Amino acid sequence: MDPQIEADFFNPPIRELPLAYVLDWYFAACERQGASKATWGWLLPRILEVLAVGDDVATVGLEVSLARFETGNPANWSGEEWRVLDSFQRQYLALQIEDGGDNLDDVLCMFRLGGWPMEDLLEQVAAFPDDVLAHRFWRDWCEHHVPGREAVWITPFWEAPDNTAAYDFYTSPEIHARMEALALADATDPELAAQASAVVGVIEAGADWLR
Repeated sequence: MDPQIEADFFNPPIRELPLAYVLDWYFAACERQGASKATWGWLLPRILEVLAVGDDVATVGLEVSLARFETGNPANWSGEEWRVLDSFQRQYLALQIEDGGDNLDDVLCMFRLGGWPMEDLLEQVAAFPDDVLAHRFWRDWCEHHVPGREAVWITPFWEAPDNTAAYDFYTSPEIHARMEALALADATDPELAAQASAVVGVIEAGADWLR
């Protein structure tokens, strides 16, 4: 860490901890076992606040934001603390799916690296309506890609086997069927139908079960 920041790091009240301090803490090397619970518990409210307003806590990527402690394990927290963390996770994921600027896969990876169970995260995604998922997938996989080079986005920050689990979920027969039904339904808005159709094309290009 920057020596001046390191010397002053624990002096400001946590609500007033400068974002520059948070960024420098993430930029610094960390023990392999991560941060201590005392340090993480003190810093976590500020981290969540930064994430909630759409800022980055780490310059390397959103994915590492919660990776220095097993935040998603309820055994590490009191019942009240866990209710706050569980609520934050679900609301943050929902916001990103519905209208967020970050790729969905990056958000899922962040929570998984933070200790939340992969199966539960994917179940939360699958519970969203087809139209919401179609628009999210289209934005992540198609909107800013060169035509003909659309592809499922998988962040390089995943740890095996979660990267495979995420990809298999996105390209699963279930997601394919939901997107195809939406694209072909007479009641679907034409713009949304086109997005869903594009998502279907991406899935069909990358799904192992179709080969």
